[in-house]
Amino acid sequence: MRLTVAINKLFFRSSELDLSFEKELLKSEIIRTKILFWFFFIGAVLFSVQVSLIRKSFLEFLPDDDFPYWVPAVYFFANALYARLLWLYFQRKVNEGKKVHKGILYLSGFIESSIPTCALLFFSLNYPVPVLVFATPPEFVYFIFLILATLRLNEKLAVFIGFVSFFEFNILAYYLLSITPKEKLDPLLAGQFIYFAKSNILLISGLISAFVARQIKSAIQSTLGAEKEKIQIRHIFGQHVSPAVVNRLLEQTEEREGEIRHVCILFFDIRNFTSLSEQMDVKALIRFLNQVFTESIESVNAHNGIINKFLGDGFMAVFGAPLSEGEDVLNAVKSSLDIRNRLNRLIKNEHIQNFNFGIGLHCGEAITGNVGSSERKEYTVIGDVVNVASRIEQMNKELSSQILASEEVITFLKDIPIKNRGEVFLKGKTQSKVLYQLGDGF
Repeated sequence: MRLTVAINKLFFRSSELDLSFEKELLKSEIIRTKILFWFFFIGAVLFSVQVSLIRKSFLEFLPDDDFPYWVPAVYFFANALYARLLWLYFQRKVNEGKKVHKGILYLSGFIESSIPTCALLFFSLNYPVPVLVFATPPEFVYFIFLILATLRLNEKLAVFIGFVSFFEFNILAYYLLSITPKEKLDPLLAGQFIYFAKSNILLISGLISAFVARQIKSAIQSTLGAEKEKIQIRHIFGQHVSPAVVNRLLEQTEEREGEIRHVCILFFDIRNFTSLSEQMDVKALIRFLNQVFTESIESVNAHNGIINKFLGDGFMAVFGAPLSEGEDVLNAVKSSLDIRNRLNRLIKNEHIQNFNFGIGLHCGEAITGNVGSSERKEYTVIGDVVNVASRIEQMNKELSSQILASEEVITFLKDIPIKNRGEVFLKGKTQSKVLYQLGDGF
C-alpha cells in the first residue's frame, strides 16, 4: 500500500510539472510587483520629505508659486497602490493554481510604460520650456520598467514594453517640441532626431530585456524538464531499484524505448501461499510479506538488479537491464543464494514462520524498454527468456528444490556448488531443458 501511494505521488507530481512553469512565471511577477511597490512607496515618502525640506528650492524650478507640489508624492503613492493590487492579484492566482490572462499582462505592461510618460507630460504642462522636462528624473523611470521586464520571463511582453516606451517617448517629444518656443532652446535640443535617438535606446533596452528574459526562461524550462525526466524515471522504476542504479539512470540521456539486451531473469515465488494466508490474519500476512520482500529486494538491489514486477506472492527481477555490470548472470546467482540465506536466517531466528519458496534463473536475449502511454509507462522485459525462467521456477515444486537454473546460466558460473537435476520438459515447451540445482546441502 505504501509503495502504491509513493508511486502515485510521483505520478501526480510528474503531471503537475506541466503547470510548474506557469507558477514560476507568477512567482516572478510577484517579485517584480514587490520591487515596484517598494520603489514607489519609498519614493513617495522620500519625495514628501524632500519637498517639505527644500520647498523653496523646488518652487524656484517652477514658473509660479501655485504649483501643486504635492502631486508627485500622490502620484508615487497611487503607483505604489497599483503595484500592491497587482501583487495581491498574482499571489491569489498562485494560491488558486490558476493562470493569468495574457490581456492582464499586456495591460499592466502598457500601464507601467505610461507611468513615466504621464509624469513627464504633467511637468511639461507646468514648465515654460516643456521639452526640457526630458532632462528630469522621470525620463529614467522608463529603464526601471525595462529592466524589470526581464522578470516577466516573457520575451514578447518585454518587446511590447520596449515598443510602447519607444512610441510614447517619440509622440510626447514631438508634441512638446511643437509647443516649445524654438528661441528658448539650444539648437541641439530643438531637433526631433535627438529624442528619436533616445527613444531608440529605450527600444533596444526592451530587446535586450527580451533576450535576457528568454535566457532565464530557457534555463528554468531546462531545469523543470530535467526534473520531470527524473521523476518519470523514478516513477517507471518505482522503489524497487537501488539508489545507485537510479542515479546512474538519471545520468543517462538516451531514450529507453526498446533495445535487445542479454539479461538474466530471476523469478521468486512463495510455496503454498494459499494455505499460508489461511493460517494468518490480514495484518500478520502483510507483515510476513513485507519481511520476505524487504530482504529479497535488498538483496536484488545489492547485486545491481531491479524488481520489474510483483506477482502477488512473488516477483520477477532483472539483471542486465536497464544497466549492465558485465557480470549480470553471476550477480543474479549471488542474489539468489543471498535471498535464500537471508530468508533462512529469518526463519531460524523465528522472525517469520517456516515456509518454502522457489527461485528460477534463466538468461538470454530479451527486448527491454518503456511500454505504455504518454501518461503512464512501465519498464518491461519481453522475450522467451522470461517465460522459461518462470517455468524453471515452477519446477522447484516437482524437484523439491529451492533454486534452479538453466544450463545457459551455469556456463557463467565458477566455484558455486551445483547439482544436475537432468532433462525436464517445461510447461508449454516442446524441447527438454537440463536444469541445475544451486547451492550446497543438496
